[in-house]
Amino acid sequence: MMTGWQTANTQIIPFFGKPEWIPGNSPDYADKSERTDANKKLRVIVIDDETLIAETVVEILKEEGFEATAVSNGASAIELAKTWHPDIVLSDVIMPGLNGIETGTKILEVSPNCRIILFSGQAATVDLLEKARLQGRSFDILAKPIKPQQLISAIRGTTGYLS
Repeated sequence: MMTGWQTANTQIIPFFGKPEWIPGNSPDYADKSERTDANKKLRVIVIDDETLIAETVVEILKEEGFEATAVSNGASAIELAKTWHPDIVLSDVIMPGLNGIETGTKILEVSPNCRIILFSGQAATVDLLEKARLQGRSFDILAKPIKPQQLISAIRGTTGYLS
């Protein structure tokens, strides 16, 4: 998303976490073909009620070779998942309407092979995750603020990313 004052060469610096990494300049992966199947980009739905965060995460993911799209609520994500069939859903936990855990559970009903990764900066998340665990659901979780390298490692399944 570009505004009138931006140019095509404007670099996006994430506003969450430390700006240690610039999109497209990841030191961990020199060759994008090593990160994703050459014939298929991983599809990622990013859900956050803070639109700027969701759009920033989508831009980071696209720079890293993922096919990504953002939505601002759980209901929209569920509807999108029915037709778009994501490989991964990255969702904030605490949102108006459906929270990230409820959304992830419903997405797994329509897309059972989808991986759900949640992120949150609120203490209430612990109770919600425990309730989901008691119902037989387990989700990966990232703590806010998320560092871009941490996010990419989580999506790629690299160990050591949970906070």
